Amino acid sequence: QVGRSTESPIDFVVTDTISGSQNNDEAQITQSTISRFACRIVCDRSPPYTARIFAAGFDSSKNIFLGEKAAKWKNSDGHMDGLTTNGVLVMHPKGGFTEESRPGVWREISVCGEVYTLRETRSAQQRGKLV
Repeated sequence: QVGRSTESPIDFVVTDTISGSQNNDEAQITQSTISRFACRIVCDRSPPYTARIFAAGFDSSKNIFLGEKAAKWKNSDGHMDGLTTNGVLVMHPKGGFTEESRPGVWREISVCGEVYTLRETRSAQQRGKLV
């Protein structure tokens, strides 16, 4: 699990930095763009070695946790889905992961692992289009 929280359910703590800052005193930020509980990455250790990304965090009881400002909705099958307040964005480079690769299109991942186009703003309540 990845996020900015230092609570025990988080395996990898990620923090914002201000680009160009020279020391830790300059790197103080007033508001983070990284969600407290950003996402969970689940990888199969046996073939076909599938990796899945799920936006949102999971608390110590293993329940999904989304902030109150996060976008939430019911899917056509009746299940709840949502986006983290700041979004979990992924990009697959054009040309794969090689020296010749170029940036690809950024997409946003939902709680249920669906892929959407980016929202108008990172914290907008309206989700992008399902990809």
